[in-house]
Amino acid sequence: MKFGRKSKSPDQPSSDIDELNQLAPKIEPEVFDPPLVESVESMVESKILEKETSDIEEAFMEVDQSEVIPEYKVGKVLRQGPWMHPYPLIVGLSIVGLLFALFAANLQINRLTEELDKTDFFHAPPNLSQLITQVQKSTMVVTCGNSQGSGWVISLGEVIDTADAETKQIDKLYPGSVITNYHVIEDCVGDRKAVTTSNGLKQYEAILFSIDKENDLAIVSTKLVLPALEISKQPSPGWWSMALGSPFGLEKSISIGNVMNVLDKQIVSTAPINPGNSGGPLVNSFGEVMGTNTFKVRGADGFNVAKSASLLCVSLVVCDDPIWTN
Repeated sequence: MKFGRKSKSPDQPSSDIDELNQLAPKIEPEVFDPPLVESVESMVESKILEKETSDIEEAFMEVDQSEVIPEYKVGKVLRQGPWMHPYPLIVGLSIVGLLFALFAANLQINRLTEELDKTDFFHAPPNLSQLITQVQKSTMVVTCGNSQGSGWVISLGEVIDTADAETKQIDKLYPGSVITNYHVIEDCVGDRKAVTTSNGLKQYEAILFSIDKENDLAIVSTKLVLPALEISKQPSPGWWSMALGSPFGLEKSISIGNVMNVLDKQIVSTAPINPGNSGGPLVNSFGEVMGTNTFKVRGADGFNVAKSASLLCVSLVVCDDPIWTN
């Protein structure tokens, strides 16, 4: 007979089994907890993220430290100005120096401007256009028959006390006084009221008041009262000059030149004159009358002659003091 091992252990009594269980050590099976693994991974990721964030912040602080001012270091942030400069004294002195330089430059500019605007006798006036208009207002056209010339307005006082009644009456009726040349009104000596004056298109009644044939001068009184021109002091060669009048009937014409010389009560100027200019004023750069344009020398270049204003005191006007002596 053959015997073999059974696949199932033989039954043993339960009491024996319990005793064996008590004597045998208890071995608990190792359990792998998946949630613990996930928690560890999350902690690692958070540490990495925290490290990267810290690196970025440190890099930002290194790049732009000027815009980050920790409150624990600076109690109050002041606005930037010279007082924040490391050398405030230098900045302050620089500002003071700059202000002083600007002030000095302004003074220099004002001085140069005054020099440019200053008028002298040897140069054209800076306000030439204004001067021309001013003198033109005081320049008239004087007509006597077929003779036509020019004249300039002068301010004269009342006639002398020894004048006759007729002369005093004329002085009241014709308050305006105009200086012209004798040769302009020569044909009206016999008919004193034949003289007419005009300033513009309108003619005004006038009368021949007095004459100085020797010096080729005359005074025409008119009912039109215009601004008077001032008398110049004695001119010198080189002075700027301007002649005004009505050459060939062209009223309010001007020509410009210089005084060549002053000879025997005559002023020689390069300012051109022509027929019709006779009796008009020759003025300086201040608009003051130096003389009365009278003639030009034919065949000579720029040789124009005006009768000196000082000649008015010879026969026409009572002068308390000579206008000038030469």
